[in-house]
Amino acid sequence: MNRTFSIFAAVFLFLAAAPVLSLAQNSDPIPVVVGEQVTIHSEILGEDRPVWIHKPFVYDQTATAYPVLYLLDGDAHFLHTSGIIQFLSNIGYMSPMLVVALPNTDRTRDLTPALSNEDTRFPTAGGADNFLAFIADELMPFVERNYRAAPYKVLVGHSFGGLFAIHALLERPEVFDAYVSISPSLWWDGKALLPKAEAFFTENRDLTGYLYMTIGNEGGAMLAGNWGLAGILEEKAPAGFEWHFDYMEQETHGSIPHRTTYNALETLFADWRLDNPGRLFDEGGLEALDAHYAALSKKFGYEIITPEATVNSMGYRLLGQNKVEEAIAVLQRNVEVYPTSVNVYDSLGDAYNAAKRFEEAKDNYLKACTMGRAANHPSTAVYCANLERVTEKLGSQ
Repeated sequence: MNRTFSIFAAVFLFLAAAPVLSLAQNSDPIPVVVGEQVTIHSEILGEDRPVWIHKPFVYDQTATAYPVLYLLDGDAHFLHTSGIIQFLSNIGYMSPMLVVALPNTDRTRDLTPALSNEDTRFPTAGGADNFLAFIADELMPFVERNYRAAPYKVLVGHSFGGLFAIHALLERPEVFDAYVSISPSLWWDGKALLPKAEAFFTENRDLTGYLYMTIGNEGGAMLAGNWGLAGILEEKAPAGFEWHFDYMEQETHGSIPHRTTYNALETLFADWRLDNPGRLFDEGGLEALDAHYAALSKKFGYEIITPEATVNSMGYRLLGQNKVEEAIAVLQRNVEVYPTSVNVYDSLGDAYNAAKRFEEAKDNYLKACTMGRAANHPSTAVYCANLERVTEKLGSQ
């Protein structure tokens, strides 16, 4: 495996366009890293493939496994897709995710199903089955060996990539749990996927999963193919298969990916967010919060533990209510569940400090300061300052 850490051109363009307030204040600018590139050799495709991977910003401070979004046309959509996920997860609307983006080599070859009749416009077409095998049988095992990947997988594709997403659903529905098909080229091969889809949904009545499909202000065979599949889904989709079709006539074929990805993820994770976790906690304690995430675990098919940040905020909620011993109990739970996190020790230190249990506060601040330095955590200065203050208190006793 050849691994190199990368800053992609789009980030540089953004930074270059930003106003420079005073370069003299920092003569050595610090790169903003969006992801990393790895190169793996595919025996199926007979070539080396670059893969771009975005990890949640909290990835290195946790031991959590994250669902994975596999992104086609990765060179076009890596930056904005990673940004959408980071934004929605930061505000509690969805889970953080790993993004595994596939830049193109021969796009037409990889993303199109085999043609019924030769088409001289597309001499390399028809490799979708091989590309799907590469993703399922080579790329996914690589990701699962090298990253903390939860077993929930989403496929996102645009245009030919949207066509590929529908093809993947029909050919190997066990590979992905959810599909985002953006303006799919369902005109391909005389709309050959439509009768396949009708037969597939008729025969697979126990199918579960999720499909979000969109089309922009595109007429002709593009629109007809999408309406055709939407009609089949309306009539034939199994009860356990959630699907959405959104006709975005305000969007063009080029502009539709960003809005679709945002809407699709927000809809997929519609049950994720807690509008008032404080009230739920006041009514039922940690058990009520845990029950919410247990329901999400059942929906997504893997264990989802109440997030560290949610429990942390409840601990400080109790401190604000002067329920110090209850806050200690809640924040101790965070230490037990997230022992590799730096911040959980600092928060527990705050609770012990409020209880005037300064030796215990010192122990936790020391752990936060030490771990923070080792991990180059951005809040290390705060953690170490807290340690200094409680040490001074002990010295003055």
